[in-house]
Amino acid sequence: MQEYWESYTSSEKEQFQKICRRLLKQTFIVRDKDEDNKRAYFFVSRRPEPFSRYFGYIGFDVILDRDNGVIMLRNCVDVSENGRIQTNHLVLKKAESLVLCALWTLYVDRIRSGSLARSIVVSVVDLKYEMEKYGLKEPLDKTLMAQILALFERFCLIDVQGKVGEPECLIRLYPSLQFALDGNEFTKFVEAANQRMKDKQGKEYEEEEDELGEEGESEE
Repeated sequence: MQEYWESYTSSEKEQFQKICRRLLKQTFIVRDKDEDNKRAYFFVSRRPEPFSRYFGYIGFDVILDRDNGVIMLRNCVDVSENGRIQTNHLVLKKAESLVLCALWTLYVDRIRSGSLARSIVVSVVDLKYEMEKYGLKEPLDKTLMAQILALFERFCLIDVQGKVGEPECLIRLYPSLQFALDGNEFTKFVEAANQRMKDKQGKEYEEEEDELGEEGESEE
């Protein structure tokens, strides 16, 4: 690491420090987000070894995905005595998980539909419609929605364009979204959401049957 450091110029040392702080703060650097992120991305991509070595001292890996233009900071995998993989991650509340899953699905659907656009933009209405598929009974109020979206903005997953609650508000989805969810955890979440929807539909059907039965008895 000392050899890497001594090979840097003064300006490169400053850039290295700035990028390390950014990765610790927001986990992701997205090449196509803005010019500042683009400069940081290319600085790391030209020579990723010093960053991997530096973060390796504190148990992290620097992952460079050139296809998607994303750099991410991940903690090294550690297997405990019982064989389970131990990883540090942000624990989300139910509403936050719901929004993240919906955003993730919207991004993946656009990619699978053949969208090659670097900038994938959806509306808040699109997001709310997607969340209904996961069994959301009542839409989140705009204050809570704004707080949740601000959380994901902080980690460079999305960018909110406009004010949440206004018709022209749009959400720009970044490719870092596809790395924000563990595939197995997402599958479990979807299965649980689908089961809740089936249970809800079954309950509504039983209530309708009861109502019809009561009407028939009253007519007699």
